[in-house]
Amino acid sequence: MKTILIIILLGAQPILAQVSNLTKANDLFNKLGYAAAIPYFEKLEGTEFQSIETDEKLAYCYLFTESFSKSESLYKSIVTKSKNASNYYYLAYTLMREGKTKEAIDNFQIFSELNPSDSKAKLFLSNPSYLDNLMSQKPYFNLNISNINTKYDDFGVYPYPRGNGAIIVSGRNKSGFGGKVWAGDDQNFLELYYSQTGDSGNLTNPIRLAQPINSSLHDGPLCFSSNGNIVYFTSNNRSKEKTGTDGIQNLKIYIADVIESEWKNMREFQYNSTNYSCGHPSLSPDGKFIYFSSDMPGGIGGADIYRCSIEVNGKFGAPENLGMNVNTSGQEVFPWIGNDNKLYFASDGRPGLGGLDIFVSPFNGSIAAKNLGQPVNSMADDFAITFLPEGKFGYMASNRNGSDDIYSIEIITPIQFLIPIKGKTMDAQSNKLLENSLIELKDASGKVIATTRSDANGEYQFEVTPKANYSLVVANDKYKQTSQTVQVTENATQIQKDFMLSRLPNFGIDILICDKISKKAIEGVKVKIKDSAKNTVLIDDTTPVSGELEAAMKNCKIGETFTLLIELNAEGYLAKKLTFTGKFESESILKLHEQLDVSMQAINIGGDLAKTLGIKPIYFDLGKFNIRKDASVELDKIVKVMNENPTMVIELGSHTDCRGTIISNETLSQNRATSSANYIKKRITNPERIYGKGYGETKLLNDCECEGTKKSTCSEAEHQLNRRTEFIIIKM
Repeated sequence: MKTILIIILLGAQPILAQVSNLTKANDLFNKLGYAAAIPYFEKLEGTEFQSIETDEKLAYCYLFTESFSKSESLYKSIVTKSKNASNYYYLAYTLMREGKTKEAIDNFQIFSELNPSDSKAKLFLSNPSYLDNLMSQKPYFNLNISNINTKYDDFGVYPYPRGNGAIIVSGRNKSGFGGKVWAGDDQNFLELYYSQTGDSGNLTNPIRLAQPINSSLHDGPLCFSSNGNIVYFTSNNRSKEKTGTDGIQNLKIYIADVIESEWKNMREFQYNSTNYSCGHPSLSPDGKFIYFSSDMPGGIGGADIYRCSIEVNGKFGAPENLGMNVNTSGQEVFPWIGNDNKLYFASDGRPGLGGLDIFVSPFNGSIAAKNLGQPVNSMADDFAITFLPEGKFGYMASNRNGSDDIYSIEIITPIQFLIPIKGKTMDAQSNKLLENSLIELKDASGKVIATTRSDANGEYQFEVTPKANYSLVVANDKYKQTSQTVQVTENATQIQKDFMLSRLPNFGIDILICDKISKKAIEGVKVKIKDSAKNTVLIDDTTPVSGELEAAMKNCKIGETFTLLIELNAEGYLAKKLTFTGKFESESILKLHEQLDVSMQAINIGGDLAKTLGIKPIYFDLGKFNIRKDASVELDKIVKVMNENPTMVIELGSHTDCRGTIISNETLSQNRATSSANYIKKRITNPERIYGKGYGETKLLNDCECEGTKKSTCSEAEHQLNRRTEFIIIKM
């Protein structure tokens, strides 16, 4: 519907100002200038020009510019006045971005109840980050509104192969052939016009095509054969029997020969019917297939996209529904096959930004369709995308400005599809398919980015972006964990990775090495585990991406005690030596990481080893520097770590508080540092790896100075902070 606002001017300047604000706000909003539109929309608040529509646009501006608290407040106000489902959707998204997950899900439940058939709600509840990813997606196109638009509907620019021209669809003719208007929206019937196209997609003033090309009813989307000799176009049923059994006059595809700019020998597409629509034809670049939209029986729902082969004799093969990767229970319309052999189409049944969104998929629908994101898509209906023959420039339509308008587009980022990685998990001995295997997908850094489980047929699948490296880790009860790396090239279409899993031994050990702080698995840890009683090495290996290693323990008996000697070494981490004594109560795999702390502490060169290890302060008797028994317990911890890390170099620094003279404090701290370092030197390999240095009171940790005329009022506890011994890691 079009709304005509009649303003009676009675010299009311404030009204004129608000009219100007409303015009500027809407103009900026329609041109995607959301940030710039905000102050104009805000000036309308509290005036007679404020409406649900202006509030919705302002709330969306807040949301797009990430002013989430304002967006939340305004959407909460809007939903008390309007039960429009999309408002609950954007409110839920705002709350999710603010981390208010529970409240967001509550609003998504309302959205689902108001619009239960909308797949966006279902998808968001299963994958809350999808809209966030879509809105932050790098744009594929530049977008500019065309200068040939009118206040009537203008959409669809269909290139004509002969010369630099195109046919556009428009309702700009006030009278039309027969002087009728369409009751559907009380607007002029759509007709076909010819326009010249410039190098960058600009259009000249359109010229209306004559009869019989244009009929007295709707005429719309079309395409030409590559040589321009044949045209396929959409029109309301032109036959005498115009309506079907339901009384609806459906769309049909017509075919004509183009002879000296005239369309002759008009004939119907083989699969037309009075009982359903066929329309929006598009030809593959090689001319071997025609794609079209139809609500013929047997589809997935609404209008689906089909294709038919075109034989050498011009006959058509049977219609092929492009399946669930393209079609949904909603409407899929306006298909277009670009010279890149990709299928572009509009859909309101797939998760998007609102209304019809434009999607792209491979020409055969082999991969799930991809939403093209902003600026092509918006909260309004976006559709009818086409491209000029060279492929960089094209056109689309949108009603974001109130009526259908033509926009020119320029590709600025190549479009890439998600590539499926699929395979099976099987028993390596019997080839039996294994269901319920856990498969983790990790990126190049080792971060888990997706998980799944194999189905009853042992099959799994992920979808990934090309030009990247991944790894797959597979685990299944009673089977040894295994992994594979995957390189996904730019031109990949599908990757098959099957896993043959080996059964775990009756008795065995399993160890998982993780970072002590991040808890992430560590790749490249040298692990050596020895059974001391049998004097056999069980593991002498390096951890894979999963950070996990397993081994069998042969000749074990239930109830028999065993002792394991464990050594862990990894670059950038403190080495570890551990001992574990245990026994098997039954046939099983012993998970050592559940019995021992085998996590590894990352080393920070220049850091204090005492803090890393949690060593207690090293105390000395007043004015003395001999090693006390309690101090030796802590120093022995340093000894252990330095023996486990034979290349580690430590500076042992001793510090005093301010009490006593500067000289006496320096002497005392040096004696204590030397005494402590000597204690450690006697107990480590390569004793020159540690040396002592006394700092006296030169590096106080607080303001407790008391030399000369300065008088300290610090407590004993504050002075104690300055009396410390540090073990600074100089080298590894």
